[in-house]
Amino acid sequence: MWIVRGLVLLVGVICILWLGTRNAGTKVTYHFFTKTFVDADLNLVMVITFLCGMLVWAIGAWIREAQLLMNILNEKKAIRRLKDELSDLRNLPLEDDTLDKDKN
Repeated sequence: MWIVRGLVLLVGVICILWLGTRNAGTKVTYHFFTKTFVDADLNLVMVITFLCGMLVWAIGAWIREAQLLMNILNEKKAIRRLKDELSDLRNLPLEDDTLDKDKN
């Protein structure tokens, strides 16, 4: 999986570099919500957009990682609880002493 992720990242970086070299010196008007940037360099807009996308991806990945770690901790607790229950069942006596006393 890390190979696929690395290849996608490599292709993305190559595409950004290719687009940047093809559009060198191009000026654009960039609208960001209520702000307007006149004559912004297209390469700068592309790099900032790419970095913001990576930041959003990283935050999502960290959240998913935290969820998975919490799931692992919960499963470890459940396994520990089941092991304790199994240990208690193994330690039960084979015969019940109360039944023997009632028969006499």
